[in-house]
Amino acid sequence: MKYSNYYWQRTSAKRRVAFNTEKKTLAHSWDQFLESLGGALAAYYEARKIMICSQLRVALNQARAITQDISPKKLLLALIPFLTYLVIFSSYKGFRHLTHLDELSPPNYLILSTIEYRLFFCYPHKLLSSWANPVFDVLAAIPYLFHFPLPFLFGIYLALTPKKRAALYPYVWCAGWVNLIAVVIQSTFPTASPWFVDSAVLDAHGDVILEGPNEAGFHRLDKLFKITLFQNIYGHSPLKFGAFPSLHVAWPMVVLLNHPWFGKKVASIHVVWITLAALYSTHHYLIDAIAGILLVVLIRVCMIKIWSPFAELEETEDKGDQNGLSKSYDSSRAGISNGTVINV
Repeated sequence: MKYSNYYWQRTSAKRRVAFNTEKKTLAHSWDQFLESLGGALAAYYEARKIMICSQLRVALNQARAITQDISPKKLLLALIPFLTYLVIFSSYKGFRHLTHLDELSPPNYLILSTIEYRLFFCYPHKLLSSWANPVFDVLAAIPYLFHFPLPFLFGIYLALTPKKRAALYPYVWCAGWVNLIAVVIQSTFPTASPWFVDSAVLDAHGDVILEGPNEAGFHRLDKLFKITLFQNIYGHSPLKFGAFPSLHVAWPMVVLLNHPWFGKKVASIHVVWITLAALYSTHHYLIDAIAGILLVVLIRVCMIKIWSPFAELEETEDKGDQNGLSKSYDSSRAGISNGTVINV
């Protein structure tokens, strides 16, 4: 009995010693782990700090390069047509009232549909809109929603791309004149969109009794998602009768002809995409889209062949840099030798 108690006490002591030893080992291992973790976190923090500082230096250098390359005076000159467009667009009704255009040139409801049918022997917008479904509605809405930030995002892209930075002035100048000429046409000769012609009910005096929603085919998306996005966009537009020419199609065309960001193939797909979307949503006739494209081409040809205050840049076809830009055209190529060309 005494031997059993002695054996039990000795065994218990050994277990306590082993437990304490194991406890000390675990505590030491945990301390080492915490120390290693702290060192790793400190090293990671220092690496991130160095990387962030490096990125900030790069960003500051890029901002400094942009401010050095972009002249505020030249940019302001390039913005004059676009700013003029904004003034006329925002005061559309007042402009027509002051010039008595609301009496001299009331909105024309039928001329575009008549020309459309005589040219194509059908109404392309009706053919496309007959395939209306939620999938096509979403696909048509994508380029329409991208339409509004497109000119600003593309301008920022040109400013941030060193090889294309000098193309910013011709782009802004071209876009400004396209918008200005378009809004002058829309103000002096207002025309109705397909959605209005197809939905409006007129009385004997030609006054509108009933009409469809301004958002046209996109009212289906508002209803589907239970929102008022397109209703808010088009329901508050000051320019209701501005179908011809189509600026929805013209803006991607401006990008296409001014050193596009993803290449000319992608830019061409964008032009076709929004043209189909404009017809599918019944916002425009096909001749509206064609007129928008031709207007941009006309402006670019005039800038290159006749006159522009900014020298054009020639695209390179080098496989190693297909989107690069070569040196500026010689001013004599633009036919200007009297110093009126602003070198970029």
